[in-house]
Amino acid sequence: MIPLSEVKVGQKVQVQNMDVDEPVNQRLLAFGLTPGAEVRVVHVAPLGDPIAISFCSQKVMIRRTDAARVMVEEM
Repeated sequence: MIPLSEVKVGQKVQVQNMDVDEPVNQRLLAFGLTPGAEVRVVHVAPLGDPIAISFCSQKVMIRRTDAARVMVEEM
C-alpha cells in the first residue's frame, strides 16, 4: 500500500484505509471516498499542493497532507 499523495497523475488506485482527522474524514466520506472506492489522480498543483482526484463521477481537491493519510493500492 502507498499513500494517495504519492500516486502519479493519471494513475488509478483503490482506497484501502483512511486515517484522516474527523472533519476531513467526514467531508471525504460525504463525497463518497470510502474504502474500496476507485480513485484517479487528475492533477497536481505546480507546487505539489493540492491534488485533484476523481472518483464516483466527481472531481475533488485534497491537500497533500490529507492525501498522505489515505492508503491506496494500485489497480
